[in-house]
Amino acid sequence: MPNQDPSDSLGLSAAELARQFGGVLIGDGSQRVNGFAALDTAGPQHAAFINSNRYADQLASCKAGLVVVPRDFQGDTSQFPCVVQSDNPYLFFARASLALIELDRRAKVPATEIHPTAVVNKTAQIGQRVRIGAFVSIGDGVRIGDNSDVGSHTVIANGVKVGVAGQIHARVTIEEGTSIGDRCVIHSGVVIGSDGFGFAPTPDHQWVKIPQTGGVEIGNDVEIGANTVIDCGTLKPTRVGNGVKLDNLIQVAHNVEIGDHTAIAGCVGIAGSAVIGKYCQIGGAAGILGHLRIADHTVIGPMSLVISSIDAAGKYVGVFPLQAEADWERSAAIVRRLPSMRSEIKAVRSELRSNPHNQKD
Repeated sequence: MPNQDPSDSLGLSAAELARQFGGVLIGDGSQRVNGFAALDTAGPQHAAFINSNRYADQLASCKAGLVVVPRDFQGDTSQFPCVVQSDNPYLFFARASLALIELDRRAKVPATEIHPTAVVNKTAQIGQRVRIGAFVSIGDGVRIGDNSDVGSHTVIANGVKVGVAGQIHARVTIEEGTSIGDRCVIHSGVVIGSDGFGFAPTPDHQWVKIPQTGGVEIGNDVEIGANTVIDCGTLKPTRVGNGVKLDNLIQVAHNVEIGDHTAIAGCVGIAGSAVIGKYCQIGGAAGILGHLRIADHTVIGPMSLVISSIDAAGKYVGVFPLQAEADWERSAAIVRRLPSMRSEIKAVRSELRSNPHNQKD
């Protein structure tokens, strides 16, 4: 009898997946899978998914143990041990794959593991099944919840709180005064709690630093992309709400507030004290000026510049579409003339109103 692959004993059955994440199960509900894989690389221990009838021909060579398809799927699935019909296969994949990854982690980390090179203050409270990598520094009074990972070379300063099931990748810096909720993912290079950019001008045109002591509060289920920076508040916390998703290379300045479940794409800059509502979507490289408010459910297009508050939800775009260079130069010349053209139009209107021959009887 051939040796059994240890991975075969991990994972969940097709029946359990369908029960937890919704769908109609067809076939052998006892079929176990330990993760998702692409259609062309999946094996019997994997699940695969297809989101549209357009890709039905890609199933012919797939060897997955379980395939997730739309409820109205028209392709042939008879070669698979089991099938789950789902209203939203993509969402099923997202939720089920996260559950399988967490199950695998629990199996591989039965107890807390601290690398010998890590420096953990004796007053820190480390939860169960926590992994702390090489050369990590954890300060006085830090609290890290159960089932969390802390990647190598990460620095967690005094008094920081991290909730359960956190994933902190390598080379993250979390400064004092930071509180992070449950199930947050923080990617490499992130800095949380750095000083806000605050300086008071002097009469002789120099700058005096304003102490930044407000800290940062991050909710549950937040993901922060690589090399993003979230500055601490001046006197009150910078706040990131539950379910917020931040892409790479985002600047969140001091005292900013980001509402629950807002998603912000890469290279966005948010100036100090801006308040962004819930369920907003902000496109890449957009700029948001400080001390303004953006309504819930607002969508801002990429590379847009927001210079005043947005009071009504809607889709807003503030950038010229791409043009051929010669056309852009002509458009730019017109844009530069707009102030003088406005003055000329106002003068013409004033003259028309003052001329009695233009008055109506």
